[in-house]
Amino acid sequence: MNDQSIHSAARISLVTGAAIWLALAAPAHAGDKVIYGDAPEWVDKVALSRVNIESDPSALIYDWQHRLENGVVSEYADTAIRIDNPDLLMEHGTVTLAWLPDKGDLTVHQVQIIRGAEIIDVIASGAEFDVLRREQGLEQRLLDGQLTATLAVPGLQVGDILRVSHTVTIADQALGKEMQSSLYLVPAPWQVGFSRAIVSWPEGTDVYFGAEDFARLPQPVTRDGYRTLTVTLPIDEPPEMPGDAPSRFNRDPILRVGTFADWQELSRSFAPHYEIAAKVADDSAVAAKAREIMAKTANPLERTAMALRLVQDEVSYLLNGLDGGNYMPQSAAETWEKRYGDCKAKSVLLYSLLTRMGIDARPVLVTTMGGDALPELLPIPGNFDHMIVHANVGGTDYWLDGTSTATRLTNIGEVPAFYYALPLSEGGSGLVPMTQRRQPWPDMVMDLTSDYSAGVDFPALFTLKMSIYGARGAGFRAAADEADEDKLKQFAQGFSTGPGGAVTSVTLEYDDEAAAGVLEVKGVMPGDFTWSDGRLRLSSDQSEQYNFNPDRARSEWRDIPVFTPGPQYNRIAATIILPEGLDGFENTGPEAIDTGFANTTLKGVTSHVGNKVTYNVDVWQDLGEVPASELPTHKRKVREINSIKSELLAPEDFAWRWEVDAKELARRTAPLVEAYDKAVAFASSDDWGPLSQRASFRAQIFDWKGVLKDLDTLIENQPSANLFSWRGAVHEALGNREAGIADAQMAYDLDPASAYAFSLAEMLAYAGKRDEALELLDSLPVGDDEEGSFASTYATVAGLAGRTQDALEVLSQQVAAKPTNASVLNADCWFRGLFDIEAEGAMPTCTKAIERASNSAPMLDSRAMVSYRLGNFDAALKDLDSALELAPNLSASLYLRGIVRLEKGDKGGRVDVERALRMAPELAARYAAHGVAPRK
Repeated sequence: MNDQSIHSAARISLVTGAAIWLALAAPAHAGDKVIYGDAPEWVDKVALSRVNIESDPSALIYDWQHRLENGVVSEYADTAIRIDNPDLLMEHGTVTLAWLPDKGDLTVHQVQIIRGAEIIDVIASGAEFDVLRREQGLEQRLLDGQLTATLAVPGLQVGDILRVSHTVTIADQALGKEMQSSLYLVPAPWQVGFSRAIVSWPEGTDVYFGAEDFARLPQPVTRDGYRTLTVTLPIDEPPEMPGDAPSRFNRDPILRVGTFADWQELSRSFAPHYEIAAKVADDSAVAAKAREIMAKTANPLERTAMALRLVQDEVSYLLNGLDGGNYMPQSAAETWEKRYGDCKAKSVLLYSLLTRMGIDARPVLVTTMGGDALPELLPIPGNFDHMIVHANVGGTDYWLDGTSTATRLTNIGEVPAFYYALPLSEGGSGLVPMTQRRQPWPDMVMDLTSDYSAGVDFPALFTLKMSIYGARGAGFRAAADEADEDKLKQFAQGFSTGPGGAVTSVTLEYDDEAAAGVLEVKGVMPGDFTWSDGRLRLSSDQSEQYNFNPDRARSEWRDIPVFTPGPQYNRIAATIILPEGLDGFENTGPEAIDTGFANTTLKGVTSHVGNKVTYNVDVWQDLGEVPASELPTHKRKVREINSIKSELLAPEDFAWRWEVDAKELARRTAPLVEAYDKAVAFASSDDWGPLSQRASFRAQIFDWKGVLKDLDTLIENQPSANLFSWRGAVHEALGNREAGIADAQMAYDLDPASAYAFSLAEMLAYAGKRDEALELLDSLPVGDDEEGSFASTYATVAGLAGRTQDALEVLSQQVAAKPTNASVLNADCWFRGLFDIEAEGAMPTCTKAIERASNSAPMLDSRAMVSYRLGNFDAALKDLDSALELAPNLSASLYLRGIVRLEKGDKGGRVDVERALRMAPELAARYAAHGVAPRK
């Protein structure tokens, strides 16, 4: 059996017109030389006059005729192509024909160039085909024995018609007098002048045929003692099917013809070859291996697993299709001696070992694609592309694939997604369903630990361990052997953990006994706790996580089931470590789930013990189908599952990082600082991501000098506008105004984006360089989407320059143009409050901005500034409290609240001021420029 290409649905190449090679075997006069001769007498030749050579499509003739007789299949093909353009000349300028010399001959009947009234006989002119052995699958260890004959057609020109006809004969040692043939019935909208597929066989011979229902095969007719079936091509276009239908609904139209009356006859005809190949002498090496396994354990399932592991690990894969090897198996003794073989050879060896140990086993034929359709197909060997072994141990069926890898006791019970198998038995067997069962062992286990010991408003230390078992995990074996430090660092560079994330180490290992590839990644991940509705919460919202929405709205689709892929079993385990001593965390959502939909099952358990919260979820996806009548039920079930919300809520009174004193903050965050240091050290020499993330983290813990140091290094090695702008802001925060302006200028020089210009202009204005700032803004080309930001910046700069009327005019224009835009309204409100200009009339605009905003915290802050200017401290305080409830890290609101509280005689305002300046030191100078400062 050819593991690579015994697919019954393989298509005929429309480029060469070559037929499918399916049932392949050697006739008496098979050879490796191209034969030149006339077409067989039985061929019904097509005259070129059957087509309009001027107006028909460039594919003028595609004629395929197969004859089944005396155990030999003769496949005749005739093509005529009009070379309309250079592309077709390139495509058809070299004729390529293939055949298997151990199974038959290639006979070339004609190669003609038709140029107007002139007919050029290319072969008679002296041209010959070159013969190559072209083993195109060697990189997959496939040696199929195919020969390829090629001819670069001399003198072929655009405008010519190229006509080629040839016959390939096929007989198969494994089939004896049995025969099979397959033809792809090309459907519309294929454009061709004349095309047909013909199959014929002697009258009185038991030959069976079939195709997909929509092909609408005619009945064969008797002509000159032969039954002849003719199909005009293209056939009607197949009905459109939903993409999620089982594969049998989306089959290609294939005409299958064969001499097998049923599956039992096919099974009987193949079985003797495999029985003979499996026999070994008592003193053979194979028998010795069986005895060696038996000596290690008396458990039949353990013996089965050990035999399978021996075949998988110690016999390499090589398809040898020479000398009838596409169907004929290599003997067990030869396979063990050579230590290589294809699926047949490995299955025969495994079959031999198992039967030697008294285990009930049988080689079986399977198809790796479209197996659900097998019961509907004509019984021919070409329906199968693979062989495995079926064993029954303790009353349980096991399906053992010697060409797979990493099968152990934990996963030996997995049932491949092949649907049906054909056991090869001397008494004959029908198709046997490969009934699926729930996998007891996961294919993948993902274990994630997130450590929030420093605080839930910080990034978390993480350890991600991913174990992949079985054949998928086996791919880790070579990767683990080759994974040097540089490759691991490259992996870390591509491992995206999001803003604030950095990798400190990567290990890749393969556990041969467990057949598991293990990837472990450690580092820092962005915090998953988010502020919402007055609480810091970690959400495991299932919304849209699962999707099942098949379309069966069309009346012709309403009875078509939905395919569900599988089998697959994944386990996800998550552990969250919370800060020690911080009590009051709340879990919402169910403690356990046990649900499912559409052959998917979910089981999960949540526990909270001490400062650890664990989530364990198992997900099984089973191979199968969902009847169309049950779709509404499953769709509703998916909606229910996606509606499950589970949150971990932090205590309402937890302390934000800016509320923790410096010494305690340093203690808590020391492990995070150490992790970022490790990530920087671990990174590749060209990976500056971890250093950038460390700089961001240092800003979170208010280590401004540390931020500056990291930015200096980053700019020295990979300068960018963003980095210069960032460093400029840090310089300003530290009071280094000139250095900040220099960096802001460099950012704008590198990238003249408006955002960099706005930042530079404000820095210049607050540094007293107002004319320079205005000149910069006046020179900017401002887009429509930037007008609001421009107006706000211009107003601030103009206000600082004493040109308040100009500022008000610009803002008024924007408000008039965009009267419902919250950002524009807020810019007007903020300016009037900050500069204390016409504050009395600003309140309606401020309130409208709040009402129009999706996030009203900045707008509340602006209205608070107006209230502060008006001396309405209570109103200001109310708005600031509301703003900070929405956005607790809004440093400007915290700073202004401190000032207002101090104005009201509340000394606690001093704490607000100090915390705000800890987050944003530049606020003191900025607000002081407008006369807004804490009461002393």
